[in-house]
Amino acid sequence: MPKIRSVCIVDDAGGMRKLGITLLEKLGYEVHVAEDGYKALAVIRETNPDACFIDREMPQLDGLRLIELLRGWKDWGDKPIAMLSGASSVFDQQSGLISGADLYLTKPFTRAKLEQALTEMDELLE
Repeated sequence: MPKIRSVCIVDDAGGMRKLGITLLEKLGYEVHVAEDGYKALAVIRETNPDACFIDREMPQLDGLRLIELLRGWKDWGDKPIAMLSGASSVFDQQSGLISGADLYLTKPFTRAKLEQALTEMDELLE
């Protein structure tokens, strides 16, 4: 049985948020969204999701810094986080993982890639 039941999507692109909501809700997840890093801090604090998908490039507070901040929270040190990005170079992927992301998912992603990421994130909680 999956341990992840609720997910937060943080992305400044409305289309990506809508795609994530559609795919995740069809898979049975409760979905929360935020369009930037600062709003994400409030949404995550309020809803306490089981996992997050966070866009790398956002205005003001980017995904790298947001993940670093979340990893400093007592209740978020071990929760699964996947970084989302259109950038696919090895450097981009490594910097995302170094910031504290558990996975790096290149956009645009398919339903199969999203399901694979969720399975891997769920395994991190075992």
